[in-house]
Amino acid sequence: MKSLRKIIDGFLAKFPSRQRDIIEQRFGLAGKKLTLAAIGKKYNLTRERIRQIEAGGLELVRNDFGKGPAKKIWETALADLKKHGGVRKEDEFIDDLKTLLKDNTINRQNLQFIFEIFREPYYYKNNKDFYNFYHLNRESLKKAVDFLNKLEKIAKSKKEELLKSKKFEFLSSEIAKSLNLDSSAAKNYLFISKKFKINPYGDFGPSQWEEINPKTIGSKSYLIIKRHGQPLHFKEIAQKINKTKFDSRIALEATVHNELIKDPRFVLVGRGIYSLAEFGHQPGTAKEVIGRILKGKGPMPAKDIINLVKQERFLKENTILLNLQNKKYFKKLPDGKYHLA
Repeated sequence: MKSLRKIIDGFLAKFPSRQRDIIEQRFGLAGKKLTLAAIGKKYNLTRERIRQIEAGGLELVRNDFGKGPAKKIWETALADLKKHGGVRKEDEFIDDLKTLLKDNTINRQNLQFIFEIFREPYYYKNNKDFYNFYHLNRESLKKAVDFLNKLEKIAKSKKEELLKSKKFEFLSSEIAKSLNLDSSAAKNYLFISKKFKINPYGDFGPSQWEEINPKTIGSKSYLIIKRHGQPLHFKEIAQKINKTKFDSRIALEATVHNELIKDPRFVLVGRGIYSLAEFGHQPGTAKEVIGRILKGKGPMPAKDIINLVKQERFLKENTILLNLQNKKYFKKLPDGKYHLA
């Protein structure tokens, strides 16, 4: 079968050169897509006259397109949309058709052209909530939007539960069932929406959640330490942020360090080493950590104090012992145990 590009060229070759040029420029078939005003200026014609020439050309193409190989391409496109629940993100749709039709000439411009000829499927242009996508009809569009709205609403009310249990896909499947949707179609709906995203670790969820779409250095550092599961040096955190590539911005070591210092979610547990407060670490100097332990547990031998402090801080044994010698804050009892002064 001829490529889509050759099929289109074959039809346009029958047109007078000006009419062919106008259609090619309106759809971007031979380069940049131009507005009616820009084409009108080029040919010294009004926008309305350009519109008439375009409409006349499209009507001529419609009379022949439905009888030839272009119809097979169109039917394949409709079948692919139906397979995916009636909706497909534009770039994925193009890749589908390139594979199905074994035609690498397929692109957004020539697809939009033949879909204009056949008057379906319909194009939904990128906005703040959606990426560019195609849909079969109003019904398929409504199904996708209803599913996404319901999923977003329920996910917002169950954020902590979903993040801990990692059952976002389960929730998605349950909502799909409640709306009588095929689970694979529902999963496809997620990819047309800008309200949902996959983070570099493969977790899926609303894009406004910082665990899914971290935008600040603080959020990225938080996710890095949380995923690592243990304290990290600020230089290593910066390296991991850049390696993970949450976005195109480079994390500087100094910027990361400053954020770790001022954000209460992070706790300094050693020289340049930070952990998360939610891991059970509390802020404070070595002296303050020792004081907190003794206040909570009462007099203790030095060995036990050292072990407990090391669970919270990356400190050398001598540093801990040196702090215990501070008679202003600690005292050694006759039995050798230490307590608060």
